Amino acid sequence: MKNSSEKDVIEIVYSNNTNSTSELTKQYFASSKRIELIFAFFLILFLLIFSRLVYLAIYQTDEINFEKNLNKQDYIIRKDIVDKNNIVIAKNIDVYDLVLNTSKKETIQELLVKVKKIIPEVDIVNLLKESESKKKIIIKKKIDENEFKKIIFLGEPSLEFQKRQVRIYPQRNLFSHIMGQVDDDNIGISGIENYFNESLLKKNTEASFQITIDIYLQTLMRNELLEAIKDYNAKGAAGILMRVDNGEVLALNSLPDFDLNKRVNISDEKYLNKITLGLYELGSVFKSFIIANAIDLKKIDENTLFYDLEKKIMCGGHDINEHEKNLKSDLTTTEILVKSSNIGAVKIADLVGIENYKTFLQSIGLLNKSTIQLPEKGHPFSAKWDKCTLYTASFGHGVSTTPLQLAAAYGTLVNGGYKIHPTIIKNNSSKKITKEQVITNETSQKMVKMLRKVVIEGTATKANIDGYNVVGKTGTALKVSKNSKEYGKDKINVFVSAFPEEKPEYVLLVMLDEPKSAPQLGHYRTESGWNAVPVSGKLVKKLGPILALNKVQVAANAK
Repeated sequence: MKNSSEKDVIEIVYSNNTNSTSELTKQYFASSKRIELIFAFFLILFLLIFSRLVYLAIYQTDEINFEKNLNKQDYIIRKDIVDKNNIVIAKNIDVYDLVLNTSKKETIQELLVKVKKIIPEVDIVNLLKESESKKKIIIKKKIDENEFKKIIFLGEPSLEFQKRQVRIYPQRNLFSHIMGQVDDDNIGISGIENYFNESLLKKNTEASFQITIDIYLQTLMRNELLEAIKDYNAKGAAGILMRVDNGEVLALNSLPDFDLNKRVNISDEKYLNKITLGLYELGSVFKSFIIANAIDLKKIDENTLFYDLEKKIMCGGHDINEHEKNLKSDLTTTEILVKSSNIGAVKIADLVGIENYKTFLQSIGLLNKSTIQLPEKGHPFSAKWDKCTLYTASFGHGVSTTPLQLAAAYGTLVNGGYKIHPTIIKNNSSKKITKEQVITNETSQKMVKMLRKVVIEGTATKANIDGYNVVGKTGTALKVSKNSKEYGKDKINVFVSAFPEEKPEYVLLVMLDEPKSAPQLGHYRTESGWNAVPVSGKLVKKLGPILALNKVQVAANAK
């Protein structure tokens, strides 16, 4: 190196530096590749985790939110209930109860204080008492989403979420007297929920349980009845629409009603199902039965003339009066029905006799408990049958029955004489049902013609709606006072009708409880013809087009 020139030194240094730089460059690139690989690995891992979180957030919320804290146990599932159009009217939804597992936490009091900050209504004292004897205690039922999130963030393993199902009713009041209710364990305790409890709990069968009620008809009827209560200042109202060929109930309302979702104990008598459970003496609508019975026995015909009818007769120390003082004394059978003569009905009852009439009322279902699929059913009753019972029962007093059975009996009168069994479940059986004929077809046809005259020129003219040819009979009955057991001044008014006259397909019953006069409507009297009848007329106008459309659709589907 001594003899080396500066140039040589520079070259050696340069050469060494170049070699060193090259080596460093190689090391740098090798290191960069390793970093890139590591970065790529972690990026892929991040993307996988992120994708999984997104998937869980969208599709598996329960897995994230509940699996760790969910107290897994069986809970009762009920089928949806749908109306005739497959619209849901009762449905189950999942809810979560907050449960404390006392075996997992020693400082329960401290934990409950934390929970109370989230759920202020928590009763720490009572929960502490419960925790002394129970392994698990329910802190709160049906916690909301906000409470749930805050509880999760506490990170306490002793706090669990117990999943169960509750019943909801989207239409609230609309089906209250039909659906009934379920208890906290999802078991039916009234209405359809109770009657069909086992069927509604069955798994691995059809997804929903269908009834015959049509939500559109049900809504229309309820709205008109609510309006009638307002117009006539009535205590309550009720209505039913039924097919006369098979007894399918298309609408059934009883007012006042209640919101099924509130799950309160309904004990007030005003909320009872007036159609199926209420028992009433229903007045002059019974005159149709004594006449039909007499015609069927061939004791009279529609033109039989009754001479010199008294204005009053005595029976058992009580007066039986004619409801209209100006009725003429000579009336035919048809006129007795059209003018609603009490004395005329009594004279026909004399021809029929006690046993015949009692048997007839039983044969058309007025003295037996209804077979409709609801647990809330009234059991008709009557006084001990004697001559006075026969007389009063001929014009609708002394015998108490339900409006449901009255409607079914009128269906029998107009459908050719075949007994109706009301149902809220469609009969899908392939078995042919043998119909029981109670009166002859000839008697039925005569009754239809006479009932049409009641609407054209009798007590029900306000239901004479063009195009529907309504037939029917009014009933105005005094209510029996609960205290005195005597008839008071308050009334039950009913109008039971069928349409169309040519071949009756539907029977419609409207009942008003203690209606008042409505001078604002030009209705100055309180008999059925001045309230229940016009309400029925309005209903026929609104229900008729829907029924006609449904009939067309059924015919089209059959093709």
